Amino acid sequence: MKVFLSMTSLYLRSFYNLPDLRRNAGRDGVGDGGSRITGRALLKLVGIVVLGIIVIFNFGFMFVSMNLIQYDALAPLGLQQFLLLNAVITASLLTLIIGFLTALSSYFMNDNELQFLAMPISPRSFLAAKFCAVYVSEAVFSLFVIGSALVIFGIREQPHFLFYVWGVLAALLVPLPVLSLSYLVQIPLMSFVRFLKNKRTILIIGGVAGLAMAIGFNVYYQRLMGNINNPAWVAAANGPDSVLARIGQLYPPALFSWRALSSPATLRALLNVGFLTVFCIGLPLLLFILLGKSYVASLPGFNEMHIKKMTSSAAHGFLSGKLRRGGVFFSLVRREFVQMNREPVYFLNGPFIIILMPLLLAVMLFSQKDTLMDPELLAILQNSLQGGAGAVLVALAGGFLGSATSISYTAVSRDAKLLPYLKSLPIRADHYFLAKLMHAMIFAIAGVLISVLLFGLVFRLSAFNLLAGALVGLVLSALVNTLGLLLDMVNPRLNWDNPIAALKQNPNSIIMVLGSMLVMGGTGFVVFQFGLSLPQFLLFFGLLPLVLLVLILSRFRSFAFRRLEALE
Repeated sequence: MKVFLSMTSLYLRSFYNLPDLRRNAGRDGVGDGGSRITGRALLKLVGIVVLGIIVIFNFGFMFVSMNLIQYDALAPLGLQQFLLLNAVITASLLTLIIGFLTALSSYFMNDNELQFLAMPISPRSFLAAKFCAVYVSEAVFSLFVIGSALVIFGIREQPHFLFYVWGVLAALLVPLPVLSLSYLVQIPLMSFVRFLKNKRTILIIGGVAGLAMAIGFNVYYQRLMGNINNPAWVAAANGPDSVLARIGQLYPPALFSWRALSSPATLRALLNVGFLTVFCIGLPLLLFILLGKSYVASLPGFNEMHIKKMTSSAAHGFLSGKLRRGGVFFSLVRREFVQMNREPVYFLNGPFIIILMPLLLAVMLFSQKDTLMDPELLAILQNSLQGGAGAVLVALAGGFLGSATSISYTAVSRDAKLLPYLKSLPIRADHYFLAKLMHAMIFAIAGVLISVLLFGLVFRLSAFNLLAGALVGLVLSALVNTLGLLLDMVNPRLNWDNPIAALKQNPNSIIMVLGSMLVMGGTGFVVFQFGLSLPQFLLFFGLLPLVLLVLILSRFRSFAFRRLEALE
C-alpha cells in the first residue's frame, strides 16, 4: 500500500506540475534542517489558483446555463428528474472522451519511467497509481457536470439533504468505469499495435480526437443555446425519448445514480447507491488484477527509433538538398518552425489556437445562424460597427489571436535541452532571441489576418476600419509577445523531462495568456467606457505601444547577451 501511495503521489506531481512550496534551507546555506516557503513557488501557486478560478467560472457558467434551460423545459411536463439522468450520462460521455485522451497521452511518460520496472513494484500498483492520477482530473470534471445539475435541481425542488450526498458520491464514482474502459481498450492496442508505441503518434491522435470532441460538444451546446426560447425542442432533446435518456436507462451507473437521486430518502436509494459503489469500484479492481502485468509488459519499446542506413546516393541527395548556405538570422527563424512542428504537442497547444478559436466561432455562427445571422439584426450590427467600434473589435480579436499562441512565452524553455550546443555556436545572442520573436510574430500576423477576414466578411467593415484595426492589433500582439519573450528569458523553465512540461506546465505561458486577456479586455473597456474616437484609439493604443516597443527593442541587444550568458 505504501508503494502504491508513493507512486500515486509521484504521478500526481508529474501530471499536474504541483508546486513545491518548501525547500531545504540548507540549499541557501542556512543549515541542514528546516524549510521555508519560496517566493517563486508561492507566485506559481497564486497563478494556478487564479487560473483555476477562471476555469471554474467559465465551466460553471456553461453547465449551469445548460441545466437551467433543460429544467425550465422539462419541469412544466413533469419530467424534471430526467435532468439528473442527462447530467450523469453527459458526465459519463465527457469523462470517457477526456479520460481516454488523458490516459492515452500519459500511458508512457518518458524513458525514466522504465527505471521503475527494475524496482520491486507490483504491476497492479503500477497500473493503479497511473489510473488514480488520471482519475483526479476526471473526478473534478464530473463534479462540474453533475454538480451544476444538483444545484439547479436543489434550488428549484428543495430535495432531502441525502440528495446532495448521493449526488456528490455519484459524481465521484461515475468516472471510474469509463476510465477502466479506456485502459481496457488501450492496453491490448499498445501491446500488439507497434506504430502506436510512439509518443508523437499518440499526441497527434490525441490532438485530433480532442479537436473533434471540442467541436462536437460545441455544436451540441450552441444548438441548445440557439433553441433557448423553444421549450418543445429542449424537452424533446432531453426528455424520456431522447438519445441520452435511452442510453441512461441501459447504462448501469447512470441508472443506479438516477434511481438514488429520484428518491434519496428511501431504502431503494440506499440499495442503488450500494449497487453503484460495487459496480464502479469493482471494474477498476478487476482491471488492475487482470491487466496489470499486460500494462507493464507493454511499456518497454516505447519511442524506439528504427533507423535505416542510407546508401551513398541517398546520403549525397540528403546533403545536397538539406544543407544550404544562408543568412544566420533566417536560418534561426526556420529552425524555430522546424522545432515547433517536430513536437506535435508544441503545435497543438500553441499556434493551433489561431485555427481552433475561429473554427469554434464558425460552429457557433452555423449552429445559431437563425438567431445570430438574422438579416435585420446583422444589418443593425453592420451599421453600428462602421464607425470606430469596428476597428476596435478587429484590433482586440487580432491582438488576442496573435498573442495567445504561447510561442514567445515558452521559446527559451523549449530550448532547455539544446542550450549547451546553441551557446557553443558563433551566433549573436540578439539574433537567437529575435528569431524566436519573429517566429511568434509570423503567427501573430496570421491571427490578425484571420480577424480582418472574419469581420470583413460578416460585418462588411470598410477598408479603413479593417486596416486601422489590423495595425493596432499587430502592435498590441507584438508588445505582448515581446514582453512574454523577456519573461521567458528571465525566468525560463529549464528542468523538464517531457516536452509537454515546457509548454503546458510553464507558468510563463499562464501569466502571459492571462496578461493578454487583461490587455485586450482593458483596452476594450477604456475605449467603450470613455467613448474614445478612432483617432484617439490609434494614438493611445497604436502609437504609444509602438513607441514602447521600439524603446524595448533598442535596449534588447545588450540584455540578450547577458541573458544568454546566464542561461545554463
